Amino acid sequence: MSLQIGTIKKIPIKLHFTLIIVFFLISWTIAVGFMPRYYPNLTDTQYWIMGIIGALVLFISVLLHELSHSLLSIRYGIRVNQIILFIFGGVSDIKEETKDFKKEFNIAVIGPLTSYALSGLFWILFIAISYIDDAIEDNEVGGYLILLEGVLLYSSIINLIVGTFNLIPAFPLDGGRILRAGLTKWTKDFDQATRIASKIGIGISFGIIGLGFLVMLRGAFLGGFWLIIIGWFLNSGAQTYLQQNELSNKLKGIKLKEIMNRNFIAVKLDLKISDLISNYFNVYWKSAFPVINDDKQLLGMITTEAVFKKDKIEIENKKVQDLMIPSSEVIVMSENKEVNDALIQLFRKGMSRIFIVNNQSQLIGLISKTDILNLAQEREEFLRTTKK
Repeated sequence: MSLQIGTIKKIPIKLHFTLIIVFFLISWTIAVGFMPRYYPNLTDTQYWIMGIIGALVLFISVLLHELSHSLLSIRYGIRVNQIILFIFGGVSDIKEETKDFKKEFNIAVIGPLTSYALSGLFWILFIAISYIDDAIEDNEVGGYLILLEGVLLYSSIINLIVGTFNLIPAFPLDGGRILRAGLTKWTKDFDQATRIASKIGIGISFGIIGLGFLVMLRGAFLGGFWLIIIGWFLNSGAQTYLQQNELSNKLKGIKLKEIMNRNFIAVKLDLKISDLISNYFNVYWKSAFPVINDDKQLLGMITTEAVFKKDKIEIENKKVQDLMIPSSEVIVMSENKEVNDALIQLFRKGMSRIFIVNNQSQLIGLISKTDILNLAQEREEFLRTTKK
């Protein structure tokens, strides 16, 4: 679940709901832990002001980090779907990965470089404000400068940490992609480089989790807890990436037209929801139906979730057009695209089906995630039996 807060260079910027949790946690950590260590004898109000502003600066810094990835990707002709800020920082949702190791290296490394540049900028401002604070004798002005000084110090340190953390050679961090770029140059094989980089990332994640437990045993419970969470996050990301890569290799070269289901059931815009339930959902037991017009052009999709989450009174006089998901929000592809591309879209958008259309936007077939996974399983069984 995420909320779009705006666009930059036509890239949607979204906030994940986990940010609500982490925003207060970071603000509390700054106000209770960081600031009293460097600036003792301030009031609780001052510490919390510094904590909240510091958390905001952190999120803006992470946004700039991700934006640098996105803008360079666009410069290389790679489309960026969105930027999402979430509990562990942010992610640039890039439509496709480049297999050019030079481009991947540049796209990956510009993020940490941006964080280091921000760290340097905040440090210069911190030094400047410190000199001004020492020179000013007005206590009231000095009180405000102390707040600004503390925020700048924190911002410099945290951007240094963000840049360095992202250089850890583990997917989905920038360091993992830098490592893969180097391995691709060395091995001349993108898929092999991906497997090696993912496995290295998994090993590093287990090391971070182990370190977290050791830190907890030494009494630093909160620090150890965060290390375990970070290690788990890296492990999950690397494992998922490795699985997707292995799955992708099994599906290489297969076109959507070769496996799509051409026998599908579609509904029209003006169909009443009551008729949809009685004549379609209750008869065919499907969770969704494509919506088409008289020319068989795809207009969208109507789902059980959209219908059954509402009260009967709410949908009494409704039609499909009132509750459907528009075609711009579903996965639509041409029949000549590869199954690999479809699988990537399914995972990225968290959807379960793909709609295949022709040049006139007419719906000509459907493919579900289950169809693709079953195909991959069949190929895996074939490869396993032929190797015996």
